[in-house]
Amino acid sequence: MRANKGRALAAAWAAALLAGAAGPARAADLALEQVLQLALAQNPDIAVQRAQIDVAHGQQLQAAAQFDWTLASGVNYGKTVTALTDSAQDGRTGPWRDRTELIASGYQAGLVKQLRNGATVSSTVQATAAQELSDPQPQQNRVQLNVALTLPLLKGAGNAAVTAPEQAATLTVQAERYGWRDRVAQTLYRTLQAYWSYRASVELETVAADSARRSASLLASIQTLVDAAERPRADLVLLRADLADKQAARDSAALARRDAQTALGRLLGLELGAIASLPAPAGTLPGAAPLAAGAAAQGPAIGTAALARRPDLQALDWQLQAARRQLDAAHNSALPQLDLQTGLEYAKVSEGGARYGMATTAGRYQSSPTVYARLNLQLPLAHSQGRGAVQEKAALVAQLALRQRDLRQAVAAGVDSALQALLSSAARIGLAQQALALYELAVRQEVTKQQNGIATLIDVISTEARYEAARVNLLQLQLAQANAMARLRFESGTLLPPVAADAADADHLTLEANDLAGLGPLAASLTQPN
Repeated sequence: MRANKGRALAAAWAAALLAGAAGPARAADLALEQVLQLALAQNPDIAVQRAQIDVAHGQQLQAAAQFDWTLASGVNYGKTVTALTDSAQDGRTGPWRDRTELIASGYQAGLVKQLRNGATVSSTVQATAAQELSDPQPQQNRVQLNVALTLPLLKGAGNAAVTAPEQAATLTVQAERYGWRDRVAQTLYRTLQAYWSYRASVELETVAADSARRSASLLASIQTLVDAAERPRADLVLLRADLADKQAARDSAALARRDAQTALGRLLGLELGAIASLPAPAGTLPGAAPLAAGAAAQGPAIGTAALARRPDLQALDWQLQAARRQLDAAHNSALPQLDLQTGLEYAKVSEGGARYGMATTAGRYQSSPTVYARLNLQLPLAHSQGRGAVQEKAALVAQLALRQRDLRQAVAAGVDSALQALLSSAARIGLAQQALALYELAVRQEVTKQQNGIATLIDVISTEARYEAARVNLLQLQLAQANAMARLRFESGTLLPPVAADAADADHLTLEANDLAGLGPLAASLTQPN
């Protein structure tokens, strides 16, 4: 099943669940596959993390934008009026004027591009025209072509320095993809736990209801004997107290079942009304897993394999690589700015023509280009910004490295803890099943003995309580085993199919519900051979 299906599919699953809730076969409608599908389609945490991938893609585009061509253009016009004194007219020909009027116009267009080796190339065409209206000379035009190359010699020099933001953004996209996989794995793990907890709460409510019903039946039968004066009325006191306890336990179990129902519904992203109509889970809690005798020795191997499979570790590794690239860029930015700028210029001059027709007006071209080379130095004296950036990025790298080391240790410890919990619960389930069968027999025997006057009502109630405790204990052990299986799958990174470390489609996966129940790929090394 595709994990990135849309909300339309999720709505279809939700409609199917709610339709099943209205029918007579409620429990059979809430299959594990439906629950997992709905969780993947509607869980808000997965949707939030999916949006974070889009955020990272947007940041990647922004980081790559520095290498795009940039077009700069403009048009200008200016009229400068200058007042003249009488003495300023000396030597001038023509009529007397009290001011001069200078018209300056022009336009320019250019392209600039930052190269990934640090250099910057630019090309500009600029046309200018100037004419003094009080002067009989025609308009003076100049068209100039400029081609320049700027080479950073210290700060900003080289591919590693210039492309660091883009490379860090690309690495961050990969980190977010694996972060999404980790969110999917966490959601699957929590959903499996919630599903089995809901299943256990339904069965525990059934146990409590059965116990209350048997207590009420016993009270009714003794009430008949008391009414017939065959039993003392004092026997009713103990039975009524026992019934009150059993009814309170039944109500408590019903409340626990509703809480488990709500917890599962929240993980599925359902509305409150849909949660209340959520049917009971289908199936039963798994029995004792047939673990092999040497299953405990497989812990180190599973833990080692988990280090390569866990998506949270992979996401952290990508984050660390991105942080190291940013640290390299910060070291480079702390250097002084020393740039070599070289270029050449061609020009054409002309007279007359339209105000903005300078480029098309016939004129004289420059016989050879003008060349130039400049060295520009910028040396911040304190350079607090550069030193601060290095300190910030170095601290981030150290922080991520510590998190990575701690998480690797936590993975090994988590695998060992989950495996020990699985071994313990599986071993105790068999004993609990034997105890339950014996207590069931003991209850029948005590009832028979009580009917024959050999046992008391207290004996019957006490044995019944032990039988109920045995049923509860078996259910709790089965729940513990189901949760231990889910946790071992999560800790070992086997809830999701493996993916190559540099896979570009890490945010897409295909899951089968049958592969998520039980031990999955771990079964080959942990269970007994057939």
